[in-house]
Amino acid sequence: MRAARTDGRHKEGRANEFVFCDPAPSALNTAGPPLLPAKPMPYIAPLDPQSQEIILVGTVRGAVTSVSVTMFNRTATAAVHSLPTTNSHQVGAYAVWLPSSDTGRNGMHISDITAVIGRNAAGEVVARLD
Repeated sequence: MRAARTDGRHKEGRANEFVFCDPAPSALNTAGPPLLPAKPMPYIAPLDPQSQEIILVGTVRGAVTSVSVTMFNRTATAAVHSLPTTNSHQVGAYAVWLPSSDTGRNGMHISDITAVIGRNAAGEVVARLD
């Protein structure tokens, strides 16, 4: 996760205001077949130390309408929401809630995501990450 000041200038009383963002995967900048460019990333907001789940957010390219993510032997499926772009490419995003850790562990690692499967409107698998 990256942090940047919104305008690059220090303002009195606003020293800790940041905008958090990750750069878009380069694969989203080109047209092409349905694609899951990377595993979804965990986001700590909203932060609730008592929560047993974490939100994972990912992106897609092309005709992917739903994504299923498996972590710690649990699977969650989410609809893909179309995102406006400046280059007219078909890009979308999805978010799923999954357990934040497994039995006997404290936290998760990106390698704990064991499958990411993208499907089209007909339910056919069109993209996959293992």
